[in-house]
Amino acid sequence: MLAARTVLIGSATFVTGLPAAGIVVETTPPATCVPVVVGVAAALALCAVFAYGLGVRLRRGWAAVLIGLTLVAVPYAVTAVPLLPDEIADWLLRLTPAAGFAVKQTVVEHPQVTAHYAPSAGYFPLPGWAGFAVLCAYTALVLWPASSGSRGSARTPLRKPLPGSSG
Repeated sequence: MLAARTVLIGSATFVTGLPAAGIVVETTPPATCVPVVVGVAAALALCAVFAYGLGVRLRRGWAAVLIGLTLVAVPYAVTAVPLLPDEIADWLLRLTPAAGFAVKQTVVEHPQVTAHYAPSAGYFPLPGWAGFAVLCAYTALVLWPASSGSRGSARTPLRKPLPGSSG
């Protein structure tokens, strides 16, 4: 049941995120635009599955929303504006699920080019595939115990049988 719900949530978010990402992505060549749009829609879908997994694991919707926003939206927001030193912003976008949004990066760092390669300038410290892998790892980390817990709870009785009864 958990797998079916995660597929449904992820698919619905991907399908709605695809046109939304297509609208907001800057005008770039199609070879660059298509992977970015698909990557952003996939990252949004994975964030939705991550939040659902938190809700299943914690059994509290408000706590799942709060933790999900704290781990995904807050790091992304505070690194998008220059509120933090670049080193701290880099580490936030390496170690939190917000790293998944590195799929929208089209800037490549070149050692011979002098530029400000920082999250506040739109640069992610990880390549797109690595950031997406971080988000996948967080999602798997949340879903794995939730799925194993749901199987285990089906096998254990909800109440103890009475002494002398047969079931």
